[in-house]
Amino acid sequence: LRLHEAISGTGLRIEGVCFPRNVDDLRHTLELAQEFPVSHIDLQADIRPRRVEDCLPLLDGWMRLAEEAGVPVFIETHRNRITSDLPFTLDLLEQRPDLPLLADLSHYLVAREFAFPVEDESQRQIQRTLHNAQAFHGRIGSCEQIQIEISFAHHRPWVDLFLDWWDYGFRHWRS
Repeated sequence: LRLHEAISGTGLRIEGVCFPRNVDDLRHTLELAQEFPVSHIDLQADIRPRRVEDCLPLLDGWMRLAEEAGVPVFIETHRNRITSDLPFTLDLLEQRPDLPLLADLSHYLVAREFAFPVEDESQRQIQRTLHNAQAFHGRIGSCEQIQIEISFAHHRPWVDLFLDWWDYGFRHWRS
C-alpha cells in the first residue's frame, strides 16, 4: 500500500520480474502482481531448451496463467534465457506469432556480434522481434558490450542504431 501511495500521481509504473523454470513458478508472481500496481511482468524464463517444441508448453502455460490472472506477462529477450538466441526467438515467434515480448535488444547485438553497419537481414530479424514488443528496456549495447556509455563519441553509431530500432518498435507498438 505504501508503495502504491508513493508512486501514485507520479506517472511511474512498476515492472514485476520473475525467473520461472516451469509453469507453476509463475503463480506466486502473479498473486503478488494482483496485490501491487504492476504494469506487467517481465518473464525471464530460466531455462534453455534446445528445441522450440520443448518451449511451447511452457509459453502456452505462462500465457494461460497470465490471462486467468488478468496480468500482462511479457517474455524478455535476454541472454542465457529461453530467448537467448535471435534465430531461436524467431523460430518461437513462427510457432507463437502473438507471443508478447519485452525487447532488450542489446543481448542480441552482443550475442551475435553484429558488425556495423548492421546488415539488412539482421535488421529484418530485429524488426520481426520488435513486432511483438509490448515493452522495451532502454539499455544500449554494441557488438562487444551489453551496455555502453552513451556520451562517448565513438559509441554514437550504436546509440543511433538503438534509437532507430526503438523508433521502429514504438511506432509498431502504437499502431
